[in-house]
Amino acid sequence: MIEHWTKPLLTKFKINVDGAIFESENRFGFGFIVRDSAGKLVQAVSGSKIGVVAPEIVEVVGMKEVLSWIKTKKITDVEIETDSLVTVQAINGSVQMPSQFGLLIQDCRSLLSELQDVFISFVKRSANRAVHCIARQSCFMSDCMFDEFSAPSHLLSIVRDDIILS
Repeated sequence: MIEHWTKPLLTKFKINVDGAIFESENRFGFGFIVRDSAGKLVQAVSGSKIGVVAPEIVEVVGMKEVLSWIKTKKITDVEIETDSLVTVQAINGSVQMPSQFGLLIQDCRSLLSELQDVFISFVKRSANRAVHCIARQSCFMSDCMFDEFSAPSHLLSIVRDDIILS
């Protein structure tokens, strides 16, 4: 199992996604980071929504946002990584689940079927550090988009460290 972030080997882009719960604010959020094959930050996105939901809902909402973003941008050849094993297994599986989680999984499967060369895999949290940083701040930076010139310095330093380690 990979312990730290690595550059994409076989794809043009790697996107890491993570979710966060903010119980005291009655919100949950997500973040994702798009990096190119050299590991450079292409775009970072954060968002949040009102409501108290289970952790697996938070993670799958983040995944759905990533897949929608890929579809909107018409990007192909993407590796998506998340530290939510249940999300990866559910999307890559075929079980129908009559629940909120199951409906979101169906949405993700549907989006994935419309995309070209997009793969979803599980990584340890230690390989998801940069996006964890964005997800943790998503409640206070909702609907933000950053590139390498506008991203917060603490995020850029994690991205730089990831490139050195990969």
